[in-house]
Amino acid sequence: MIAGVCGGAGGPQFGGRQRTAERARAGAAAALRCRVLRLADRAVSWIRSSDLQILTHAGTVFTADSRVSAITGEAADDRTDDGPDDEGDDSWDDGWDDESDDVPDDQQADSDVIVEKGVETVHTLRIERLRPSDSGRYECQINTEPKMSLFFNLTVEDSAAAAAEVEVRALGGRVVRGVAGRAAALACEARYVPPAPPAPTALPPNLPPLRIHWRHAGHTVDTQSGEGGVSLESERWAGGARSRLTLGALARRHAGRWRCVVGAHSATLTLQVLPAADSDMEAMQRDQAVARVSSDAISLPLQSHPLLPLLLGMLLALHLCAPT
Repeated sequence: MIAGVCGGAGGPQFGGRQRTAERARAGAAAALRCRVLRLADRAVSWIRSSDLQILTHAGTVFTADSRVSAITGEAADDRTDDGPDDEGDDSWDDGWDDESDDVPDDQQADSDVIVEKGVETVHTLRIERLRPSDSGRYECQINTEPKMSLFFNLTVEDSAAAAAEVEVRALGGRVVRGVAGRAAALACEARYVPPAPPAPTALPPNLPPLRIHWRHAGHTVDTQSGEGGVSLESERWAGGARSRLTLGALARRHAGRWRCVVGAHSATLTLQVLPAADSDMEAMQRDQAVARVSSDAISLPLQSHPLLPLLLGMLLALHLCAPT
């Protein structure tokens, strides 16, 4: 997710084309590259989101982990040398943040302008000898006021994960309906599943945990972005994970497609936001229907009741036996 893309007229901003998802195997190296325009006298920091650890600042490493290094240089088209070392492995996602179907047209136009303006520098966070625990989100931050942040997702797969596939599915249906101003929840689940035959049918042990991210309108949902009413509940177990995203006060901007993403796998849900007036009208129609049914039941002809002859006979007998 991009928070505060522009730092004012002529100020720093993130480049319009960023590779925000990286996948690598355990033991290999990964490089997260953050493209910045017109940095001038500002500085770039890399922060690990899981524990808010500052890894690098202005090219200087601030962690005792010897596997971490920082590189700063002028921009170059590095699309061809970011992929995996194994040629012909088309199972690797190229990771480029190209979701044009999720990005509004006005934002795409802005990105085109961003690429053409100013001097662009690349600030690289490199991690050697990757471990599965290195998987997660990393923040590229420019020390403007307010701070500007761009988030990157790193997925580290070990040999066990390579022998399993990931299945992501929506919970509660792919279409969710909500009312403007009220809350709505989206939920999904991810599981490891054995690969198709002739591969082994049993899951290998020690699979890395699955981490679920939500995307909407081309951005990764960030519960720390300051938008009120957005909460995320996650549950993980061996071989699976479940995520529930709650939107506290629905607005028109929340309508549309939401993607539940785990690495290169995802499930799509559609959120429909109904105006509050339409919801109130539906409630009134239901109340009127219930009232009509109750009224019809009360106004049934008495002679149609099966116990009516018996009741009349008992009343007549009491009347005849009464003392005069």
